[in-house]
Amino acid sequence: MEVIENDSETALRSVLEKFKDGVSNDDLILLTPLMDNTSRTSAINSMLSSGKIEMLSTPGSKSFTIRWCCSTKLVGATQEEQLVYSLIEEAGSRGIWMKDIRDKSGLAQTQMRRVLKLLEQRKVVKSMKSVGTTKKCYMLAELEADSSLTGGTFFSDQQLDTQFVQTLVQVCVQMLHSKRKQVEAIYPNDFSKSRETSFIRVSEVTAYIKKAGVSNIPLVDSDVESILEVAVLDGKAERHADVMGSENRYRASKIVNPRAMTSLMNSTPCMHCPLIDECGTGNVISPETCEYMPSWIEI
Repeated sequence: MEVIENDSETALRSVLEKFKDGVSNDDLILLTPLMDNTSRTSAINSMLSSGKIEMLSTPGSKSFTIRWCCSTKLVGATQEEQLVYSLIEEAGSRGIWMKDIRDKSGLAQTQMRRVLKLLEQRKVVKSMKSVGTTKKCYMLAELEADSSLTGGTFFSDQQLDTQFVQTLVQVCVQMLHSKRKQVEAIYPNDFSKSRETSFIRVSEVTAYIKKAGVSNIPLVDSDVESILEVAVLDGKAERHADVMGSENRYRASKIVNPRAMTSLMNSTPCMHCPLIDECGTGNVISPETCEYMPSWIEI
């Protein structure tokens, strides 16, 4: 049976529908100057009982906010259950922490836990722990948790899948090396052209991984860029910001043979020169006048 609103309830509804986040009781008084306190209080209580409005507690204050209830109505729910459900529904896939539910609902800890348990038993909400914390957050049962809670593609059971990440890093770096080697063969005497064309856009790497079939999980550009950034941190790749700033590009770092580098350093004349302490630019003994330096540079 539909409950017919009286004039006071209609007036309150017209005010509350204009303020999505609700209004404080003091503001509501100012916004309904023609309504006496008794009529206003009676209308608020009636609308609370029928689930048309919600009363939210203001954290750190004794005041409260009244707002029009736009959430899904739960059949047979108490006011407290409906209020908690509304807060959880409003949070979406990012969920809402227990502390925020308690602060906004104004419910006591034991009462809030009882309500949450009942909602979970009804299978309309679910709880989960976010990556990096043991605290619980709640969301609607049918929603898939946001990556900020799960850790994203590269997390499994709240743990980083390091083997998966390293496999993808290896695949990406192999592709970048192949591209760089190919470009350097095409432009052997044009360093600038070779450098510019050896960088690859993230979207190209994503397409390569998809075609190679190395991941059973669908990867998007942001996932692949995260992998490429790991390669950069490992010194296996270089990043180059796009001119328009729309998409970064990457290329493989130059492979240096450690033995060749050690041999080159050991052959430096300075490493064995008995006059190194007296050598310096502008001195009688200097790199500019060293008879051994030209032959070393030619190596």
